[in-house]
Amino acid sequence: MRVLFFTPYFKQNRGNATTAKRIVHGLRLMDIEVVVFAYEEMKWNDRWQEIFDEVDLYHILHLRRFANWKNKQDVSLNKPYVLTSGGTDINEDLADPNALLLMGNVADDSCAVTVFTDDGKEKVAASYPDLSDRTHVIPQSIWLPAETDESILLPKGNPVILLPAGLRKVKDIFYLWEAFTSLAERYPEMKVVFIGAALEHGLLKQVEMKEDEVEWFTYIGEVSLEAMAHIFKQADIVINTSISEGQPTALLEAMYSKRVVAARRNPGNCSVVIDGENGFTFDSPEHFIMKVESLIKNPKQQQEIAEKAFQYVSHHHQFDAEIKAYVNVFNHCLSK
Repeated sequence: MRVLFFTPYFKQNRGNATTAKRIVHGLRLMDIEVVVFAYEEMKWNDRWQEIFDEVDLYHILHLRRFANWKNKQDVSLNKPYVLTSGGTDINEDLADPNALLLMGNVADDSCAVTVFTDDGKEKVAASYPDLSDRTHVIPQSIWLPAETDESILLPKGNPVILLPAGLRKVKDIFYLWEAFTSLAERYPEMKVVFIGAALEHGLLKQVEMKEDEVEWFTYIGEVSLEAMAHIFKQADIVINTSISEGQPTALLEAMYSKRVVAARRNPGNCSVVIDGENGFTFDSPEHFIMKVESLIKNPKQQQEIAEKAFQYVSHHHQFDAEIKAYVNVFNHCLSK
């Protein structure tokens, strides 16, 4: 089987690239020939058109971005194709009538749609009822490369709170800023670290200003996937402040690394974090402060939660299971 994998990003270290790299690596381990075209990073040419015509199946990541790219190209999807819809294209784009129409032009003729959560499936079905029977839930797994980069060192602190997120509006990176300020007054050794690509220049400017204002905050910027395992090991608490999520890969990676996670309540985060069991959820900055102080005062609880997080991800988000599920969908499409 030969697959052309369309992803918006593959080089830049952001969520879509992490998802694409993991799935592509897994498919290749299954002896599937996969060619990757990152349509926001690469230019379409005659050679790519030849590959497009030669493969057996297309796998497309991110509905709205791909639909927008396709509209600008002379490309006709004349082979079976599978759409994988994750975060923004479900939680944000489906609320936009223009984006909904644009995405529908691609989705209607798809062989299958895959989403990460039951909530995602419900949202797709609500917007495209005809796709309900073709929509499959395939939870994300985690894959951290065997080769690691240990060159990035986080500042020493107690606790070290890590927010891995690209600088984008939907990530709402300053949601907990007042909470951090309050905690810093009570726990002067606390450090807060943001890591992630500077995707919106305005947010980068704000981050740089805040870094100059306080000693307890550090912004590291974009890091490679190979660096993440070592980075997680240096953190005490890994957080997610997103307004919406498809399914938070960074939290899954942190849980697998036996870190305590704390996530803002939304369907994507709550699909993996069970409050008080394998992590913590919060619905306000004040609620976050309560959770963090409880953890600081109870180191034994931290260890128990971290171990349960590892066990949860190991059982419910297995790499092999995710890849086999995609292969099953591919085989189903090619047999029709």
